[in-house]
Amino acid sequence: MKTRNLLMISAMAAALSFAAEEVSGPNAVEACQTAIDNAAKNIPANATSAKYTLAAAKANLIALDEAYQDDEDSDQTKSLAAKCDLYAKTIAAQAETQKYRNSTAEKWEKRAATARSIEAIQEQINKARTGKVNDLEAEKAKMKDQEARLQAEMQQNQEKFQAEAAAQEAALKAANQREADLQKELAEERAKAEARQQEAMNKLNELQSQMIQVTKSARGIILSMSDILFAVNKADLKADLKTSLAKVAGILSVYQQFNVSIEGNTDNTGSEEHNMKLSQQRADNVKAFLVEQGIAAERLTAKGLGMTMPVADNSTKEGRQKNRRVDLVIQDKALQQQEAK
Repeated sequence: MKTRNLLMISAMAAALSFAAEEVSGPNAVEACQTAIDNAAKNIPANATSAKYTLAAAKANLIALDEAYQDDEDSDQTKSLAAKCDLYAKTIAAQAETQKYRNSTAEKWEKRAATARSIEAIQEQINKARTGKVNDLEAEKAKMKDQEARLQAEMQQNQEKFQAEAAAQEAALKAANQREADLQKELAEERAKAEARQQEAMNKLNELQSQMIQVTKSARGIILSMSDILFAVNKADLKADLKTSLAKVAGILSVYQQFNVSIEGNTDNTGSEEHNMKLSQQRADNVKAFLVEQGIAAERLTAKGLGMTMPVADNSTKEGRQKNRRVDLVIQDKALQQQEAK
């Protein structure tokens, strides 16, 4: 039970640092690298959990470097930098836990060695009884003195071990409480994010029509806009689409916590190269219009998927019409961050 609890020491670092700092700025990647290197220096050879966490920290560092190169002040960069600090502290906590385990094992080994020494001394006493009386008495006195010293040392070690175990147990109990508090905060944050997303879903449902379909999936809220809202075989936005997008922009301006992924899709008619280019242009034009409506560009991503993500059978006219679309995938930032962990 104590061993299992000690493995949870890493949760203490997560609870202490998760909401404490957000590291960003021009040296975020270098600071992350330094923190990981410093934490890795003190990992015992048998600290498996710390090594696993170190591997995850290095993967996070790669993601941070990519995010930093793309936009050093983005929410993603800040979130990854904060996770780096969490990883470094978690590695340190796990390394310290393994050191405690190693120290405990050494103490138990020393105690066993002491017991073996006492047994050897008692055996020597028994052998001495077969010798001369004077030699026997002298040997007995010597052995008793050695036994007393060993007993005193063993008692001292036992008391020290018990004190350290009690301190570790108290620290683990505090860590468990902090972890429980953190889990509660995360649950409350997720509930608020889901409530915001549901409120936005209710407002976006007002845009539901034959040309715009509003659905909800594990990815978030999805607005699928038919290609008849664009000029034929072109990326220009028609007036009806601009009107709908202006309403979407109004909703997004209220819910600042939302990010939007704009995905252009086509059927399999025409070449793959042409469809990929057309879908990217349409996604880019939708993004540009939303930016004109006051939505921050860093909240938006635009990607052309061409014919690679059909939602219906391209062998029928109706299926091809469903595949020719632009999707707006809307998700709360808090939910994105929790799912990324």
